[in-house]
Formats: sequence, structure tokens, C-alpha cells
Amino acid sequence: MQLYLIRHGQSANNVRWEMQDGVFASRSSDPTLTDKGVRQAELLADFLAISKPGEEDFWRDPQNRRGFGLTHLYCSLMKRAIQTGSIISDRLNLALVGLPEVHEVGGIFLESLVNDVLEISIEHGVNTEFLSTHYPNLTLAQPIDSKGWWRGGKEDHSLPLKRAQGVLNWIKEHHLGSDDRVAIVTHGGFYNNLLRVMLKISLDEPDDRKLEYRLIYNNCAISRFDFVDNRILMVYHNRTDFLTDDLVT
Repeated sequence: MQLYLIRHGQSANNVRWEMQDGVFASRSSDPTLTDKGVRQAELLADFLAISKPGEEDFWRDPQNRRGFGLTHLYCSLMKRAIQTGSIISDRLNLALVGLPEVHEVGGIFLESLVNDVLEISIEHGVNTEFLSTHYPNLTLAQPIDSKGWWRGGKEDHSLPLKRAQGVLNWIKEHHLGSDDRVAIVTHGGFYNNLLRVMLKISLDEPDDRKLEYRLIYNNCAISRFDFVDNRILMVYHNRTDFLTDDLVT
């Protein structure tokens, strides 16, 4: 099995974060892609669609110069990931499957101060009606609540690492030991947690904020992991060479 982790394209929140030097002014709880984010996803899709003739050999194409040959495509149910995944799906003519558990750390929420008390909004994200109207070709790996896929509120910082372990177990259950080439459109924060459980890094500290390191993961970047026998090989991380300089965000 080959596993490709892809960050979504640039979202409206990403732009606000860059312009406010890290301060989330006018943050959206479930932002969509910017025009630049759409273009990033389109170029990514073109890159993933490359197919060149040549002998298929596991060890001879560690940079996917002959192409990717993806067999499965998953995405989180946050709008920016669905949009990115749908662009890839359309270009590759590959089924897109929603995997709720690969959502960004925290979930869907907004924070506000009311009388000096921090309040967390209760939101539920997209529901089946929204998906059937806007993304009829997307199927779900598991049923979601009629109100929406997110339970509401803000995810506790102790939970993403456990969630990442569950996702890894699910992927192994469905694809390990096969020739499947699996891509997941996910998020930067969740990527850090999934990487940690795959490579067994700092598992005694569930809260990413307390670690002395963090990986940078650009919009629409690709990372590849090969599962060979009982080993996980990190082939490359944060690849964006298919983007022009002005589209690297």
C-alpha cells in the first residue's frame, strides 16, 4: 500500500491568518477555497493525472515520475477538503469518499468573548442534504447525523492523537497488504497527528501545542508513505514542485 496525504487548497481562513500575522480575525468555522486555492487544486489534479509508460517497479519510482495511479481517494467533510477532493476526483475520474474522522484539529466552531467569558459555537458542518445537492458524486465511508457530521463544540486537545490512531487502523484494515494507492485530502494539524502515530513519535504527549517541533505543510502539498511488510517508509514530505512560485502558500 502507498498512502498519499494531501493538504487542502488555500482557504479563506488561511488568507486571514497570513494577513493578520497569525491572528484569526473574522475567522470562518468552515471556510471554502479561495480562487488561488481552486487553482492549486487544479494543478495538483493535473499532476496526479500524469501517466507515463514504463516498467512498474516499486523501488524505481520513488518520486512518482511515471505517475501516481491512485486507486482510492478520501477527504474530510470540511468544505475546503471536499472542494479540493472533488477537483481531483473529477480530473482523475476516481470516486471520492468522505471520511469524517480526518477533519482538522478542533472541528467546526467559533470562539467569542461574551461578558469576558469565552463561548464556543455549536455547529454541525455539512449534512447529507448539502452533499447530495452540491456534491452528488461523493459517498460516505460511514453514515453521518442528519444535522451534520460534526457533533458540535470544540474538540479537546487530548483527542486528535487518538483519532489519528483510529484513522490509521481503519486505513490498514481496508488497504494494508494490497497494491492500493490511497490518497487522503486532509488538514495540516491532523497531518501532524497522523504522522506521529504512523512513526510513533512523542505518543506520551497528546497535545501538539506542547511539543517542541511542528511540521510545515503547504496548501495542496503531497506527502507519501509506503507500507512495506511491517515497516512504514516516509518517501517524501510537503511536495509542491507542481505549483508555480506564486501559488505556494
